[in-house]
Amino acid sequence: MAGILQTDWLEPAGIASLRLRAGEQHWIAPGRRWRVAADAGYACFELAMHADETVSASAPQDVRSALLEESPVVQTGDPAELSAMLDALPVGERRLVRAVGEAGRQLHATLQGSGEAVFWHPLDADPAGCTALVARAAAPVGLTEYLGRDHAVIEGALAGALRGDLEHARWLRNTLTRHMHFEEDVLFPAYVDAGGQTDWVQGLLRDHQDLSHHLPRLDDPRARRRFLLVLDGHDEREEQIVYPDIMGRLAADAAALATRIMHYPLAMQGACA
Repeated sequence: MAGILQTDWLEPAGIASLRLRAGEQHWIAPGRRWRVAADAGYACFELAMHADETVSASAPQDVRSALLEESPVVQTGDPAELSAMLDALPVGERRLVRAVGEAGRQLHATLQGSGEAVFWHPLDADPAGCTALVARAAAPVGLTEYLGRDHAVIEGALAGALRGDLEHARWLRNTLTRHMHFEEDVLFPAYVDAGGQTDWVQGLLRDHQDLSHHLPRLDDPRARRRFLLVLDGHDEREEQIVYPDIMGRLAADAAALATRIMHYPLAMQGACA
């Protein structure tokens, strides 16, 4: 830590503040919501993961689990029926769409023609069809909003995977891989080129490697614990620190990047790809 950094913390009684000075360190417990409120213009700090055996690792919150489990399911093989459903989808609502056959092959194109306020998070795909969470917002969805929603979808799939649901485990692998590929191939390079914090990106990339390493071994308690801790800290760090800085540096390109991630395919062959 160098310079002076003002941070805010969400406590049960309200917002608390903490000022960190050069050389000071502070432990941030998993799940604690915080933000950088202000700095002196020359402050520099490093955020590092740390978790020993005394730190608990929790499954995703119920509200995130419900994102996939409580979404109304629509299954169709008719492209016209699919298009009509998307056109009629009310603002603020979502559907878990299972599109098969010709509807599965046309789902991506249909969404592209529905405007940026109708968007998807693809979950699974094969030559026979596609599964995706589809939602409608009141206005075109921005880059950081979509990425934050993507975190919620990943955690929703994780909740089911931890209960042994094989379909949710596949969704977890697909959505997490897609999210990381977009960040590594598109978002982070653009951010660094715009003068972004390379040390922050390097730390996030290490998290990606850690998550990829432990993802296939969630049935092992130690690997599952490490995965949960890293994912929780990683998502919070991105949403509270990195994404706001990305928006500050890439504001002129944010709309184009939002469109790109919303139409970014799964890292696999199939109807959603």
